[in-house]
Amino acid sequence: KLEEWHRVIATVLDGAFLCTQSCLPHLIRVRGGAIVNIGGLTAHRGATGRAHVIAAKAGIAGMTRALALDLAPRRITVNCVVPGTIETVRGLPGAPARPRDRRGLPPIGRRGEPEEVAAVVRMLCGPDARYITGQTIHVNGGGFMP
Repeated sequence: KLEEWHRVIATVLDGAFLCTQSCLPHLIRVRGGAIVNIGGLTAHRGATGRAHVIAAKAGIAGMTRALALDLAPRRITVNCVVPGTIETVRGLPGAPARPRDRRGLPPIGRRGEPEEVAAVVRMLCGPDARYITGQTIHVNGGGFMP
């Protein structure tokens, strides 16, 4: 439905754009910094019945590259992190049990931890990543390799 399309685009793509617009004055004032968007694997792999989500997440990847070019002269890096299968609150007590078999797990043999995604985001925001911009980094245990 068109309403669902607009809701997803507004939440995902407009949300990322508005967050960027909100932080830009500060980053310009301090003469540099980092923006890290969170993408989605379906934008790179595809999935049935999810065109609205795929379009929004693909938009994040494109916006990341465009902003990286626009903001590089201001010493602002822009990157995108795409988490794979991550242990989240869905695995807490009271949540539906996950199957114990290993089907669907990435080659590394387990789901990722939120802290592993956060570590990549933290690195991209730090001084060791000042030469990394316009990149989409997949954190997924080898489940998807572009």
